[in-house]
Amino acid sequence: MMRLLIVIPWSPFHVGLKDFDFAQMPERAPESMVALATFLREKGAEVAVADMQCHLLQCQGDTAQALQRLYAQCNEWKPEVIGFSFFTARLKPAADIFEGLRNHFLSHRLPLPLMIAGGVHATLLPQLTFQQIPFDALIVGEGEMPLWQLLRGEDMNEIPGVVLPGANRITPPQVVEHLDELPPADWSLIDFPFYTQPAHLISSGRLDAVLPVTFGRGCNYRCNFCAHACFLKPRCHSAEGFLRKLDAYAAQCHVNTFLLQDSSIGNYKKEWAAVCQALIARGTPYRWWANLRANQADREFLELLKRAGCIKLFFGFESGSQRVLDRMNKRITVEQCRETARLCHELDIPFYASFIVNYFGETEEDLALTEQLILQTRPTSVAVNTFSPIPGSKDYDAHRDEIVPHLNSLDDWTMLGCLYSQLYFSHLPKERFDYWRQRLRNLRQTINAHEDSD
Repeated sequence: MMRLLIVIPWSPFHVGLKDFDFAQMPERAPESMVALATFLREKGAEVAVADMQCHLLQCQGDTAQALQRLYAQCNEWKPEVIGFSFFTARLKPAADIFEGLRNHFLSHRLPLPLMIAGGVHATLLPQLTFQQIPFDALIVGEGEMPLWQLLRGEDMNEIPGVVLPGANRITPPQVVEHLDELPPADWSLIDFPFYTQPAHLISSGRLDAVLPVTFGRGCNYRCNFCAHACFLKPRCHSAEGFLRKLDAYAAQCHVNTFLLQDSSIGNYKKEWAAVCQALIARGTPYRWWANLRANQADREFLELLKRAGCIKLFFGFESGSQRVLDRMNKRITVEQCRETARLCHELDIPFYASFIVNYFGETEEDLALTEQLILQTRPTSVAVNTFSPIPGSKDYDAHRDEIVPHLNSLDDWTMLGCLYSQLYFSHLPKERFDYWRQRLRNLRQTINAHEDSD
């Protein structure tokens, strides 16, 4: 089999950041890429991971030093394939790392490895990705099976999920139907102690050593602003399989606190209830934070979550305006948000509530209703996010003609993916929108400054 080096690009926001404090700015460990590398290695492939985010932060934001670490790893590992995986939010860093690698191999007269890419951006925008970065091939969809076939030397033209430049037809890859068949991620593939430093990832009032973990793939919902369900078939672990994963992570990394990365554990309510019952039967050995939808929360389920170790929940309330929620295809009601918050307070479950501003057709009344909902629900902590129509979402597809003309560089695309695009969609006059956004951010700052989950 060919030797593979998986490259995880850095975040653009950490370039040049010299004074990085992990406790205050915690980073999630890249579970999906470590798990992919583990799967391929168990299939017999030789795989290494270049975690450029970790390298950059350890090099105090110095990209040149971080790249030197990558070049040294390439010189030692001698990969025949280099695979990138990235969201739109890391497009420009991926391009910079790609160019640095090519120059390194060419300047040292070394054989140039096959350079490929996968991940959300390549899956959703394959032909554009080829234009933005001249990869030799892309993998769309889930990467396990296509990568394994590629590393075994199979003809790339015949591998479902592999896309070559100029391809007119894309064949979806074979997916892993039963997630229990996947081995738990082997965290020794990266510097996992870097990610398990105590930090304020779950609460600003407490330090925790945390690892991310994934129960299922895909989502049963399709909110217009979200790309989570764009290509992943919904499925999840069994309770037994998931507990094996938790136990393996806890034993290897010496943690007992986890962050569930699923869009909502309520998407697999019956299966997650079985996980909770198993955890309770074992004396609730782990603490965890998870995402849940307001329309999936009821007293019985919330009580079960708390007994099983839940220490915080994330809810995407998004807006206090039912009109805006309906435009988002959120499929929740403002009243469900209020009732969910009431139950969380009654059961003493801390919760984080996310809200969106700058949405299509937004009015001053809508933003006033959002402020009202924040005050009524009294979240433990709050996020106020400026809407950005990310690739893969229905909003991006529906408004592509008015979005793409403003994307003139890799930096523009990257900022769109980072939700920092300067595109303006609210129906308010700009000065009134700026007033309300700042007002809501001030409210967020006040709430978050007083968070204490203990």
